[in-house]
Amino acid sequence: MVAVPHRHRVRAVLLDGDDVLLFERTRPGVPRYWSVPGGGVEPGDANLLAALYRELDEELRAVVTPPVPLTFVDAPREDGWQRHHLFACRLVSMDFAGRYGHEFADPAKGTYDVVRVPFTAETIDELNLQPAGVAGYLRRAIDQVWQAAQDGRAAYSVSFASATPAGVLRQALHEAYGLDPADVFVGTADELMSAADVSATVWINPDAGDPSYGCELSAGDSLARATGVSELELATRLCRLTGTTALVADGPQHSWLVAADGDYQHSHALHW
Repeated sequence: MVAVPHRHRVRAVLLDGDDVLLFERTRPGVPRYWSVPGGGVEPGDANLLAALYRELDEELRAVVTPPVPLTFVDAPREDGWQRHHLFACRLVSMDFAGRYGHEFADPAKGTYDVVRVPFTAETIDELNLQPAGVAGYLRRAIDQVWQAAQDGRAAYSVSFASATPAGVLRQALHEAYGLDPADVFVGTADELMSAADVSATVWINPDAGDPSYGCELSAGDSLARATGVSELELATRLCRLTGTTALVADGPQHSWLVAADGDYQHSHALHW
């Protein structure tokens, strides 16, 4: 898999009741296809979440529940690899007639018709949902997406190689996302339990028990609000900065092994 993409995009798996909102796309010379709302990250976007809110406003004038980072999917394009960051959320309201995205005025972009379809694996199989990698993820992670949209809160658990110094990870979090080192607690489970006052955003346990991947990073929703990244994106960036490797769970019986350069591949052996 690609280590560093050419461009980042954000996409919302936007649920409404038992349905998911999709764009039905008709473009000149292209077979009809469907896509989840979203678009490219722009230089003025503070982070991925800011980009997602902007895109949902431009495309749907949508108000949504707090988006939960799910994962990312890399897809090839004629101009290079694009990384599609997926988020789960629920629709609160929208004013489709008030949309103002520049793509709607470009005839070459074709039409964007909003449709609601049942959010099931069977429906995804029936549609030409693009990119194909997004369709593949949604097909195998239906329950995970439902739960994320329902809870509206993210949770992180990334296992780094046991030899990874916790202090190096803490510094990388600051370098990558501006996280205050004081907001990162380093210690074992017993030390965390005995700490008098812990208000840290992130917990790094340097001795989680696994002989290979026993340096575990855990965090809650506050990290998602601060960074807007998924577990997989967090792992790939921290691995590039620290030169370590990581394991990331990504749906039922599915995990990624992340290399020191941020490249990643399927891992068939779950270590937790």
